[in-house]
Amino acid sequence: MRYKCEQIELQRKDDGKKLYFTKFWCPASIQEKNILIIHGLTYTQHIFDIKFKDYSLCEYFAQNGYNVFRLDLSGYGRSEKYEDGWIVTTQHAAEDEIYALEKICEIQDVKKVDVLGWSWGSMTTSKVASQRPELIRGLAWFGPCFGGTFAPIPVTKPFTANTYANVVRIWQHVPGSNIDPDYTTIEPELHGMWVDQCFKYDGGHGRPNGGAKEINENGDGWLIHTKAVKVPVMIIAGTVDAYTNLDRAHQAEKELPDGTRLLILHGAGHAMFLERDYYKKAREAVLHFFER
Repeated sequence: MRYKCEQIELQRKDDGKKLYFTKFWCPASIQEKNILIIHGLTYTQHIFDIKFKDYSLCEYFAQNGYNVFRLDLSGYGRSEKYEDGWIVTTQHAAEDEIYALEKICEIQDVKKVDVLGWSWGSMTTSKVASQRPELIRGLAWFGPCFGGTFAPIPVTKPFTANTYANVVRIWQHVPGSNIDPDYTTIEPELHGMWVDQCFKYDGGHGRPNGGAKEINENGDGWLIHTKAVKVPVMIIAGTVDAYTNLDRAHQAEKELPDGTRLLILHGAGHAMFLERDYYKKAREAVLHFFER
């Protein structure tokens, strides 16, 4: 299959900051089928297209008829930077996503788009689904951040520079280590490509910490206002994911709109869409939900 990826011009309407926004497609892609995939707190859009075996999420959805759109949120990756990292809050990121969805609707001549958010992307997309639900056809979350997973941690600096420990923290690790990946859950070659890409695209300026401050200083509060979300959600959570409170995932399933579904992957971690035993189950569940 021959794939193409192009950058599409996009910028914020308030301050004019340029956003790195891409369209990925192949001969199987259909104009009417579109998905916007949103990254989390530390890594940007490149992680959804790691060219190892069949792990690329972009290739998977393109093969199944989608035009795949990705966005580096404000201040992240290849988007234009801010000198104040506190500016990039969850609400600020949600506005980026609204601009992207409006652009997709314009260039694809559609009224609604499927949306997939990972980690912090569950928080940002939840705000879009609360404020502009008419733009969303279907919504799915990998490893959603509901809060209540760890004690409050002060965030005092507006930026965080990438370190190896930050880059690999989302993997499952061998017992007793916070940095040594468990290669029974993640393929070594894929892990190496992940690390290389993260330092290549997500280093330099540093991660803006507006969203990190909201998450890390939250404590027991809820990070997603589930009752405000106006579209059904496909929730996918792993039983060994340190960032997802499973009790809250079950509660969220009851509070979100009718049609919401919850899939618990026993043994899966926070990056289940790249874990060798779970990546196929996770992405297939999203596709089936969108095609219901």
